Amino acid sequence: MQLTDAPWLLVGCGYTGTRLARRLLAAGASVRVTRRTAEAAARTAAELGSDMDVRVVDLAREASVADLVPAGALIVHTAPPSAPAGAGEEILVSAAAAARARRLVYVSSSGVYGRGTGEWIDEEAPVSPTGPIGGRRLEAETALLAAARRAGIEAVSLRAAAIYGPHRGSHVSIAAGTHRVPDTAGFVSRIHVDDLGTAILTAALAPRLPRAVYNVADDEPTQARRYADELAAALGVPAPPTVAPDQSSPAARELLGGDRRVSNRRLIEELGVELAFPTWREGLRQSLAEETHHRAARRG
Repeated sequence: MQLTDAPWLLVGCGYTGTRLARRLLAAGASVRVTRRTAEAAARTAAELGSDMDVRVVDLAREASVADLVPAGALIVHTAPPSAPAGAGEEILVSAAAAARARRLVYVSSSGVYGRGTGEWIDEEAPVSPTGPIGGRRLEAETALLAAARRAGIEAVSLRAAAIYGPHRGSHVSIAAGTHRVPDTAGFVSRIHVDDLGTAILTAALAPRLPRAVYNVADDEPTQARRYADELAAALGVPAPPTVAPDQSSPAARELLGGDRRVSNRRLIEELGVELAFPTWREGLRQSLAEETHHRAARRG
């Protein structure tokens, strides 16, 4: 993928942002990233290199965003919504407009959709979050896109399915014996973190954006119980138990209880994104290989 010479600003450089930053730095891009606390900023600087441009930013505080956005930047916003949801996004858009940013990519969540019954959904499906996490994401997404329209900045929201990859996802908790499947769990869509990174880069660099919202998911939604069983078998460990909903965390109930199969058709056909990990099987192999390499490097 050919990068432009525009600088990049990654707002909220957590799991997804850190992996994306590595790709951009390897391609020779100018990258600035943000974290919400000094402690998190120090960890990110240690991961990406001590000369990395890491800023401590709280989007809810307008003063902390002053001089944050490089002129003509491509902005990627992956940070969780601050309180009140949407206020920080409006502040960020104002700063982006002042810096004449080229485009703003917001990483939202497929949790903004309502609970389904196993059917396929696309970007036209009604939004009706069933839990607080999806609710805050929808508020932030709505505020950002509306503010960008008013400011005349191109913006797009990527509604990501459950993100997994090396050191993160169900394979980690299943291997540790801590995974639980609520008996209300249905279909779950997923996306490998590096395929999400490809979708972000594609949306940021596309000559035009046919729409303001895209779903980002792989090709194979799976029922949570079947997925856990197959994943455990692939790992060679016992399958995790099925439990009553109140025996799993609220976040797990919200994630696993959506019972939606998220369509990626428009992401593939309109933006031309090619998935490196079209199903969890390819993603699991890559994740385990990277984790093994990481452990070996630490021992060495």
